[in-house]
Amino acid sequence: MSARRLRVGIFAGGRSAEHEVSVASAEAVLRAIDRSRFEPYLVFIDRDGRWLLPSGPAPELGAGSLAGLLGAVTPAEEVEHLRAHTEPRLPARPDLESVAPRLAVRSLADAIDVAFLVVHGPFGEDGTLQGFLELAGIPYIGAGVLASAVAMDKVVFKDLMRGHDLPVVDYAWFRRSAWMREPEHVLREVAASIGTPTVVKPARLGSSVGMSLVHELDELPAAMDEAFRYDSKAIVERYVENARELECGVLGNEDPVVFEPGEVRSSHEFYDYEAKYVAGLAEVEPRAEVDADLAARLKELSLAAYRAVDGAGLARIDFLVTADESFISEMNTLPGFTATSMYPKQAEQAGIPFDALIARLIELAMERDRWS
Repeated sequence: MSARRLRVGIFAGGRSAEHEVSVASAEAVLRAIDRSRFEPYLVFIDRDGRWLLPSGPAPELGAGSLAGLLGAVTPAEEVEHLRAHTEPRLPARPDLESVAPRLAVRSLADAIDVAFLVVHGPFGEDGTLQGFLELAGIPYIGAGVLASAVAMDKVVFKDLMRGHDLPVVDYAWFRRSAWMREPEHVLREVAASIGTPTVVKPARLGSSVGMSLVHELDELPAAMDEAFRYDSKAIVERYVENARELECGVLGNEDPVVFEPGEVRSSHEFYDYEAKYVAGLAEVEPRAEVDADLAARLKELSLAAYRAVDGAGLARIDFLVTADESFISEMNTLPGFTATSMYPKQAEQAGIPFDALIARLIELAMERDRWS
């Protein structure tokens, strides 16, 4: 008798502005997972936070897309909604029965053996979903609750990096309430501590959603308003001119390996959401042209950052690099798995094809669960 295949719940969607990216990542995983070893189940969380639990294994997608199957939009289609500040008008799906999260715990614990998480952003990458799975007793890929939360919050992450004497750019942060009450005070503080140009971002979001480049101080109010559309906390960072955007993937638990640096070159002024997910607007080079000393330095910093947050499973560490300096920009504990994503491309360069990467991440999840 053959051994039972491991039941893998692939978690997709979520309540954040990265919902569409998550669905695209989940589609890539569903297409690549080795079904001779694993039995995939799709766990979909819609934009309102309702859970659609699997009634059985996920079917082969064939020529259709997962977004089409779920009645969602693609990341490229989402660009127009981000520009217009609108929500996509999705068709009703009466055939998809959803449940509240609290009702999902027992059902999931009985239905799957391990969770493969590709839910990016808040309510997925920030420790909340990880805590939910801890309560349910379900092993999951990637970092634990604390590391996920720390890496998701750009302010806390940079504070921690400073505490470990790791290089980050100058930054300041503000709450929405402070901006609403005393905008002039915020503007003065940015002018005094950061100056221009600056980059303004929601503190707890990814995929460059809500991010703006501010050239002059009179552009700052609109940038702050844009960031606060997505989060109650915003970070303002010094813009590093002429910086290369280099990235290192990390894979492993106790003895992680670091992939060679890759590089992103955007046709836009910075690597925004549109450049990330519309084909042809950016070049993603999984192996950057860097000298051996710089590559070694970035890999050393990646490992130090990964260990500082107590990372596990996987992460991607992003850098801003000039001729003289290298800065840690941020850490993604659940990096994208879409067709344009850096992390799976770097793994392939390291001799780990996509299906083997998925299997390795599942193994690491089960390993961490045994030792926790």
